[in-house]
Parts: sequence; structure tokens; C-alpha cells
Amino acid sequence: MRWWGWLVDLCLVAACTAIAASLTQDANWDQLQYHYWYPWQLFNGGFTDPDLYGGRFQNPLAQVPFYLIVNALQPQAAQAALGAIAGIAVVLTRRIATWVLPYDGAWLLSTSTLAAVLGAVGAAFRSELGTSYADVWLAALLLGGLLLTLREQPLLAGLLAGAAVGLKYTSAPFALAMVAAVLVIRWRSVLWWLLGAVLGALITGGWWAWSLWRTYESPVFPFWNSFFASPWYPADNLTDERYGVMGWQGWLRWPYEMATGEAKVLDLAVRDPRWLLLAAGLLLLVAGARRLGRPAWAVVVFTLVGVMAWLAVFGVIRYAIPAELLTGVLIVLALSLWLSPQTTFVLCLIVAVGAGLWTQSAQSRRVEWGGRWYAVEPGAFDRVSPGDVVLVDGQYPSTFLLPQRLPADVPVHVVQKDFIGTPLQGWLEQQLTGRIWVVTGRPPSQVDPAIGTIGYEECTRIRSNVVDRWLCPVTR
Repeated sequence: MRWWGWLVDLCLVAACTAIAASLTQDANWDQLQYHYWYPWQLFNGGFTDPDLYGGRFQNPLAQVPFYLIVNALQPQAAQAALGAIAGIAVVLTRRIATWVLPYDGAWLLSTSTLAAVLGAVGAAFRSELGTSYADVWLAALLLGGLLLTLREQPLLAGLLAGAAVGLKYTSAPFALAMVAAVLVIRWRSVLWWLLGAVLGALITGGWWAWSLWRTYESPVFPFWNSFFASPWYPADNLTDERYGVMGWQGWLRWPYEMATGEAKVLDLAVRDPRWLLLAAGLLLLVAGARRLGRPAWAVVVFTLVGVMAWLAVFGVIRYAIPAELLTGVLIVLALSLWLSPQTTFVLCLIVAVGAGLWTQSAQSRRVEWGGRWYAVEPGAFDRVSPGDVVLVDGQYPSTFLLPQRLPADVPVHVVQKDFIGTPLQGWLEQQLTGRIWVVTGRPPSQVDPAIGTIGYEECTRIRSNVVDRWLCPVTR
């Protein structure tokens, strides 16, 4: 049966790979703005000056896998590889299910696979499959940490959780949830977990925290600036209040609003019934609590603590992929306490198909395949000379156009509306010597009039396989 398990895992990865390859090329907003640009900067001596891309001062290591893959492979093969990475998270979900479901043999294999599939057709995972977003492989780190927690390997579990947090702070709610899971499994091992978490965070994020401290006098800039008091940003805590829940009534309504598409978890509409099904499943789990072992309780606690912390701090659905994948495990577990393996499998299969059809994911922008991931018309930046300055209008994601297409000594600054009125604006204005150019779309612009006046009548078009932009002169 062990070999059958490995075969099923391989099939799950293959399915994610095939689905990703069958889609057209991912060209999401964040990718065009910083998913490619940040790693390129990392490998080409960037990050020496304050980055004006306000509110997104992220560790570039999280995007390095995407950068290396699209530079090494043809576009469709690259996207297939991104799908395979997502498949690892699905495999880990199935492995976690084998620790908590009360079956063995063929029924354990089949129901654990169904649990993983039920989670994988969720709105967030579907929307990120085969994309440049790092949240899926960060979810794999966190789920791997949970699996190691169930296996009572707290040091390694902490190492993976800490590494995920070091790469992206949005992993923190589920790292906190893993502490709760460790306490359920064996509370005395929590110190080993914390040691691993510190080591993991230092390995992946220590250098970045030092870079932020050296540049902005804060290791987590611009977050928690009421405490760190960086002179580069107002003394408050940067939050995004568009998402999440408010008040106890909002908490109670959230599962229902997710099922109906009313919950605000992204800028695009999202609908997912799994959270409402999970709420119902929790009632069955509570009723059958005496039949749950420590591993099952650890998964329940991890999911609930992680979701509550995530909703309280972020509320953006793609940051909740670890919990979304585990909804399938907990729904199957809840039914398995009361039904036979045959009935559980058939009922969960119906639920998986129905939930999959009802779910509405936020599909990112895609374009047709070409010979290269990014193809930019030759000579697009011939007007830019050494000593000039190039601004990127943050309203129109464009940094993907720049690598290896500008003279070596031309500084680039991405301008976001977040920086206006902060010391970052004053710093930028001191750097604007020589001719100034902006890569932008059509009006309105975040550069004009905050920085200068854009000469739209003198723009030249920058053509690419992804999106066209304009190179325009700026006068001050």
C-alpha cells in the first residue's frame, strides 16, 4: 500500500502540472510589477536605495523560484513546473489526512486523496495554480511543518515555519497556529520548535531584515512603525482595512458570505462553500470529540487558530491557502466519525464535485503563449541615455520591461501613491538629476503632478507580448 501512496502522490503532482500547462501564460498584476523585478534586482546589485514601491517591501527570495524557472525553461514548460510546485502542497495535504482519518488500507488511501482534492479545488489554490505567486509554495512549507509536527519532529517543523515567515510575513498567522498544534501534540517540545523557527527565519529573512534596518532603520519596514519609528514613514501601523472582518457579527457571517461571494477577501469576486461546510463539520467534530486523537486535534487547532489570526490581520484569501487545503481534510474527518468508509467516500465525492462547481476563483490576467516569457520590442528604450533617471508609474505594472534594456548607470524608481507626503518623496526629488523618463499608461498618473509634468505628446510606445506601455519625458 505504501507504493500505491507514492503513486497517488505522483498523480496529484502530475495533475497540477498538466492543469497549469493547459492554461495560457500567467501575466498577473503583481508579476508584472515586482515578481520578476525583485529577483532580478537581487541578482544584479539592486536594493541599494530606498524602494518607493510603497507598502510592498518584500523579501525578494520568495520570488526567486519563479524567476529562475521562467529564465531556464520555455514558457509552457515553466508554467508546468510552477504547477508541479503547487502539487507538492496537495501531496502534503493528503499525507496529513493519513494521520487523522480513522481508516486503513485502501479506504485510507482513497479518502485521504479525496480530502486533498476537496481542498485543492478551493478558490485560492485554483487561482494561484500555475502562477508566479509564492503563496502556494509557502503553503507547502507550512503544511510540511504541520506534517513534521504530527511526526513529533518539532525542530524541523519550526525550521520550515520560520523559513516561511522569513520569506513572507503573511505566513506568520499559520506559524502561530503551528505553535498551538505543537502544544497539542507534545507541549514540552515547543522550545525545540521555537529554536527551529528562529533558525529558519534567520536563514531566509535575517539578511533582508538587516537590509531594511540599514536602509530604513527598521527590520520590518514599513510595518509596526509606531514601534520602530523609522523616519522614512509615518509613525503608525500599516494595515489594509479593505479585507478581513469587523465585529463579532462579521466573524459569524464570514463562512456564509464566503459561500455566497459577499466576503471581501480580494479585489475580485470570490465564492467558496468550503468554509461553510467546515463550520458544519466542526459541529460533528465536537460531537465526536472523544474519538479524536491528538493528531486530529492538532490539525483542527492549526486550521482554526490560523484562520482566526489570518482574518484578524490580513483577510486576503491567497494568504490562507494552508487552511483552505485542510478544509477538505477536516470535512472528510468529520463525516468519517459517523459514517462508514463507503458512505463517507461517496458523500465526499459528491461534496467535492458540487463545491468545485460552486466555487468562483479570482482568475488572474493571462496572455497567449509565445517563444519567450517576456518579449519586448527591440529599441524600446533607445531614447534613454546614461545619466538619465527612469520612473515607473506604480499604477501601471511595468518593471518586467526593464531588465537588461537600460544603460547600466540609469537608476530606476517605482513610484506609488503611498509615498506621497512621506520622507520618501523628498528623497526621490533629490535624486532627479538629468533627464527624467516615466514608464506609464495613459492618464491619470501617480507621477503627474506629484513629481512633475508628463509630456504625453512626446511618448513612444513600448510593445511587448504581455502588455504595452509608454515611455514619456517628465519635466519639473
